[in-house]
This record gives sequence, structure tokens and C-alpha cells, in this order.
Amino acid sequence: MDWVLHQPELRFDIRAERAEYERLFRHSARVLQDRLARLGGGDRTKEIPIADWEKLYQKEIQARRLLYQARVLSWGREKRYYFAHKQS
Repeated sequence: MDWVLHQPELRFDIRAERAEYERLFRHSARVLQDRLARLGGGDRTKEIPIADWEKLYQKEIQARRLLYQARVLSWGREKRYYFAHKQS
């Protein structure tokens, strides 16, 4: 297509676009959006209900993770006994 000859049917009007954006900016619902954005997206005081089996599962996972971290952190102490025969 030859873009030199192309004439769009709909012309872009920057003044109309700016007027539309200013109207939206002054809209009353924008106050609520700004307040939500400032407060971090909603009410953080309300707890989301979790099923009992999921609470139990999360506790088990947390205990397993804690045990794994303790094992990883204590590996430095165990290493002395594993490699005691090697002198560096």
C-alpha cells in the first residue's frame, strides 16, 4: 500500500482527547481509586478464611521447612566430624 496517498477517514483530535482525559481525571470515582491505591489495594484487616485442612497442611510445611533450615545451618558443625580424617 502506498502510504503517501493514504488518507485516514478518522482524524486524531488532540484537543478532544485532552478534554476527555481531563473529564475522567475530575470524575468522582477517581477519588476512590486514588484512596485504594494509597491504602495498598483494599482492607488488610479482614482475614481471608482458610479451611482447617489447609491450616494443618501449612503448619506441617512450616515445621518441615524449619527442620530443613536447622539441618542446613548445623551442617557446618557436622562437617567437622565427616571430614575429621582429612587434614587441610
